Amino acid sequence: MKITVHNLGVIKKAEIDLKPLTILVGPNNAGKTWLAYTLAGILGAYGFNQYMSAYLEERVPKAFPPLESAIEQILNEGNATVDLHAFADHYGETYFNNVALLAKQWMYSYFNTDSISFADLEVSIDLAEGKQRLSERVLQASLRNEVSIGQRRQGALLSLLKKEGERNLLTYTSADKLVEEKLPRDIIRERLINNVFRLLHQALFPNTRVFPTERAGLVIFPVMGQPLTPLKQVDGTFIGPIAHFVDLMNAIFEVNPLKRKQREEQAHSRTEIRTYIQLAEVLEKYVLGGTIDFKPESEPGREILFKPDENSSLGISITSSMIKELTPLLLYLRYLAMPDELLTIDEPEMNLHPEAQAKLIEFLAMLVNAGLNVLITTHSPYIIDHLTNLIKAAKHEDKAAISGQFFLKNQDAFISKDKVSVYLVENGQAINAIDEDGVIDLNTFGTVSDRISDIYFSL
Repeated sequence: MKITVHNLGVIKKAEIDLKPLTILVGPNNAGKTWLAYTLAGILGAYGFNQYMSAYLEERVPKAFPPLESAIEQILNEGNATVDLHAFADHYGETYFNNVALLAKQWMYSYFNTDSISFADLEVSIDLAEGKQRLSERVLQASLRNEVSIGQRRQGALLSLLKKEGERNLLTYTSADKLVEEKLPRDIIRERLINNVFRLLHQALFPNTRVFPTERAGLVIFPVMGQPLTPLKQVDGTFIGPIAHFVDLMNAIFEVNPLKRKQREEQAHSRTEIRTYIQLAEVLEKYVLGGTIDFKPESEPGREILFKPDENSSLGISITSSMIKELTPLLLYLRYLAMPDELLTIDEPEMNLHPEAQAKLIEFLAMLVNAGLNVLITTHSPYIIDHLTNLIKAAKHEDKAAISGQFFLKNQDAFISKDKVSVYLVENGQAINAIDEDGVIDLNTFGTVSDRISDIYFSL
């Protein structure tokens, strides 16, 4: 998927090929974080909610004739069929470009600022080879939704049904009279459009998860008795990206014995879920050097504990900065992660020793190979240099033989160049920094090292 961004803060033009692992590198204040957060906003729940509301309120043009025709057919005949597979193929790219087009209106609230103008912001999306993938995911999706009024017991007034593997969304009523006499037109329109837009949006990425640089501080708030504002109630307390993270942490803190059991059942039946739980254990063992989990349910209070060994435990608020940084990612993998989600991580190397940074890029590559999408910003030469090793290792004839040379000693960290994009963000643009052989060519780190050496020798 190719995304072009014009006039976003200091960025004049950036063309990004969003791949399973996308990395934005560059100096401070070059626009990396704004670019990453903007993509997360458009492709995630924020962009969906903003566009859906605007469409329902008719603040944007009606762009999808099959949906408007289906609404009329429901009103006149009591049922309608929408070929969602064909809809995604024909209108999928239009939909996401319309979501992106609206961004210039909500960026002020998303970033909680009025000090910069977004009037000239332009974002365009080319699904490219992802177009077929989107249609296939829509085909595999399932949907069941019903609309009733009051205490009606004779069945739903309006039902929406799509079975996995079938093309069509069936919309029908069980009412004797015309639906128009029972349900207002606005409710029919809202329910149909909401479900179709949501299914289409989540076919690209089921969820976007944002891990901002503030994560180390925010992770301790729930144990301090400070309620965090959910994403849907953002009122200026947090900017949109931080609100995404707050929403994630609230979901993690809501994990209870019933949800743990449900997760275990998911892991039993789905290999991907089992893999994510195992990856959380890898992060504990090879990076954190201890285990992370909640205080036992039998004990009062809700707190995250770090156990460096069997005989001791620490509350998250008094652990090292590295533990605070990585705990949200670990708990997300253990309790929430689902295939094809998009993780946007701002500077994942923060507070990590160089060896831990090298381990982390191996770990992130493992996440990608396990079916997650990862977008990061970074200032770390260790991450970039070691990524080149991982790409080269993926071409090796005997991967098992060389895996012992790597930090996590796991060939699942070897990643194909086709899954990786790397961009140097500076001077108002984003420049591709990886060649056809997977070699990453960046001078943003080397020039600083050279200057330090020059100063030393001149002294």
